[in-house]
Amino acid sequence: MSDESLVLVDIETRPGLLLVDDEKNVLSSLKRLFRKTDCDVFIANSGQEGLEILKQHAIDVIVSDARMPEMSGPEFLAIAAEQYPDAKRILLTGYADMQAIVDAVNLGKVSHYLEKPWDDEQLQKLVNDAFVTINLMKQNARLQSLIEQKNKKLTVMNETLEATVRERTQKIIEINAALQENYKSTVDLFANLLDMRNPKPKTDVPDITSLVTDIAEALNLPHRERIHLIRAAKMRYMSQISFSDEMLMTPYVLLSAEQQDEYRQYPLQGATLLRSIRPLQQVAEIILHHKEYLNGEGYPGGKQEASIPKSAQILTVANDYIELITGRLFETPLPQQEAMDYLESKAGIYYAKSAVDALKASLYMHKIEQPLYDHCVAPDQLAAGMVLSRDLLNQNGDVILVKGVELADSAILLLMELERSSKKALPLYVDIPAGLEVPKKFQESIQH
Repeated sequence: MSDESLVLVDIETRPGLLLVDDEKNVLSSLKRLFRKTDCDVFIANSGQEGLEILKQHAIDVIVSDARMPEMSGPEFLAIAAEQYPDAKRILLTGYADMQAIVDAVNLGKVSHYLEKPWDDEQLQKLVNDAFVTINLMKQNARLQSLIEQKNKKLTVMNETLEATVRERTQKIIEINAALQENYKSTVDLFANLLDMRNPKPKTDVPDITSLVTDIAEALNLPHRERIHLIRAAKMRYMSQISFSDEMLMTPYVLLSAEQQDEYRQYPLQGATLLRSIRPLQQVAEIILHHKEYLNGEGYPGGKQEASIPKSAQILTVANDYIELITGRLFETPLPQQEAMDYLESKAGIYYAKSAVDALKASLYMHKIEQPLYDHCVAPDQLAAGMVLSRDLLNQNGDVILVKGVELADSAILLLMELERSSKKALPLYVDIPAGLEVPKKFQESIQH
């Protein structure tokens, strides 16, 4: 065990640790164990004394012995769970009393238990992990509050936004300057502005972030690169906010030669704007190359396959597919099958064949052969025991829950609250284990 103190990441105030045991020598050992941990340590000789400390101090983690006179550990933790549900609870038991463990899990809602004599390193790790989890929950609450504030500001901006290109561009620059320390929120602000500016399609169009996510997953793109790719997909048209209405509403092939020259510069202009923000520099590189074709006939630089990042090749396929079916590329919109046929005809020439094949598989899965037990559902249609069949991402493309996680009641409640607070539907895909009873709302969603 290293003698270095445990480090707690980005906690504004020192976390509180409560140690409860009726044996003073045990408490002394525990207090010595955590003397180098960056937290305030409180000790109690009984459950009642522990409750008094909880009333007076902010406690994040509770470590309690199971067998204590007057009030047992499970009884104490049950009261603590009811009155202070956010505190993490760990049980220490010095004997093989399975009933005490069951009571602690059911009544006290403990997250972990250890048998005495405990392993110092394991106990320190459990406590530190609990502090980190609580810290993340606090950070998430602060970020949710920040997002609400930024959304309110965005609403005011949208109501007062001037019609001229220069003023719109200046607004984006001002937003970027104000949000450099929170670039994830900046991405969402940009995406909302672009959605308002771009022409609305006359047909249902797949979400480009879903398409690039599916393609990236099929091609085993590393997680960090997926995040950059998703953000690039959201902001690929960033510099088009300065285009005239005529430029935006006219298919590319019908633009004049002069207009096409101007249009072909939008990837470079968008990338130039984003390069000034350090965390978005890789996003800028994807945007710069997302209209380049493998044979060098793309723009703005005429780059060939070896010079085009894999992430940009994925975005090229997804972007051109959407432009084909919305009529932004050719004179008239193409039906989805014809658009797919076009991409396949250019695979290996314009587009990476692996990305085209992955897009085709994604569209087939979503539109033709969605498996019965892989359904997109709302949080209130979930039941404990269901298993996530795909990664759950937030609006910034960050992973909230990884696929394969079995959902518990507490996780379902958290997802319902997350959807309520964000006011946007969560893309939840689940598998249903055989024999699991599902809610009526889930059955109705399948029928519809």
